[in-house]
Amino acid sequence: MIRGLYTAASGMITQQQRQTILTNNLANINTPGYKSYQGTIRAFPEVLLQAINQSSGGKTKRIGSIHQGVFVEESVPIFSQGDIIDTGLSNHIAIWDTDLQVDEETGKKPQIFFTIKDENDNILYTRSGLFTEDASGQLVTPKGYMLLDDMDNPIQVKGREFTIDEKGKILFSDGEEVRIQLTKVKDPYKLVKQDNGVFKIDDEEIIDLDFEDNYEEENYRLLQGKLERSNVDPTQTLVEMMTALRIYESNQKVIQAIDRTLEKAVNEVGRV
Repeated sequence: MIRGLYTAASGMITQQQRQTILTNNLANINTPGYKSYQGTIRAFPEVLLQAINQSSGGKTKRIGSIHQGVFVEESVPIFSQGDIIDTGLSNHIAIWDTDLQVDEETGKKPQIFFTIKDENDNILYTRSGLFTEDASGQLVTPKGYMLLDDMDNPIQVKGREFTIDEKGKILFSDGEEVRIQLTKVKDPYKLVKQDNGVFKIDDEEIIDLDFEDNYEEENYRLLQGKLERSNVDPTQTLVEMMTALRIYESNQKVIQAIDRTLEKAVNEVGRV
């Protein structure tokens, strides 16, 4: 019975964590380039309980399995393409790369990211093309992270008009040309989340080094004057939030029932 109490409690904790993930998704529904997350739920390893209870040199007798509850193992991003919206602003850039083929080495579908740098010179990556010109004339994210060119330098606009072609080459009104530094990640699931929509790379092997030399042949496009919306489905997210709430309430009722039973065991059984 006590084990059932722990099982129900773990179910409540799991659904609470699931609600947190879903709420964060919903809060970022208007964040350009944001990728929704989903919790990976796993059963508590029954092998652990068996190992603890097994005496040294003895053998356990299988009498059936008892679930030991569940927990959220990890929060996994969903790297699907978000809808493209038209803003008409030259500083806004959307990445469209749905035609990229699955990488033979990783078995995952690659993703292309803008390469940015924070105030501490850390190299980061984002899908959000919501850039503005700061006071020093550089293209930056809303948090002030600088968009880099293919020479690792911040892109300097300095009030000039410019156009961007589908492969990321910027042509300024005075004739200067630079190319936006894009990074092709072979396994985006190995990216490390930083801020909402911003990632870093710990394992350099997931970067496709051949991309820099063959970017003209790659199946992607940059769309100037457009933004990629978040891929959060508000209807589906609300349905999942309601489901999580119902499961939470069910586990809560189980705990209440076990509590009443234990109360009777303590107060009434002893009188017999």
